[in-house]
Amino acid sequence: MLDYARQRASEALGSPRTVVLITSGPAGVQASEFPCETMDLELYLLVPQTSDHLFNLEHESTVILLTVQCEIKGTARILSRSKVDRELDLLREWEAAWCALVQVEISQVQIRSERGWGNRETIDL
Repeated sequence: MLDYARQRASEALGSPRTVVLITSGPAGVQASEFPCETMDLELYLLVPQTSDHLFNLEHESTVILLTVQCEIKGTARILSRSKVDRELDLLREWEAAWCALVQVEISQVQIRSERGWGNRETIDL
């Protein structure tokens, strides 16, 4: 059953090039769009080093991400580039030099309804 849920979540997520990251913490609620890359059921984002999102993530790792198709809940962590063991195209982007790399481990994917409001399906991982 877990394999089916992971497969379905991966299909629903697709390969977004950007996501809206929502964090909360000492800097208040923050919502900004950032470039991203998916690998398996993990999302990697480039977040500017001066962003209040990073300050929030130091205190609260729970995040929400929005794409056109999905609302995603997960746990984020700021990665040291020397600890990244994957080849990410994201790190070749021109803005990568002054951005932190944030990894989000996905715990829930809510697939948005194509018509009307609300979600049509929720997948817990």
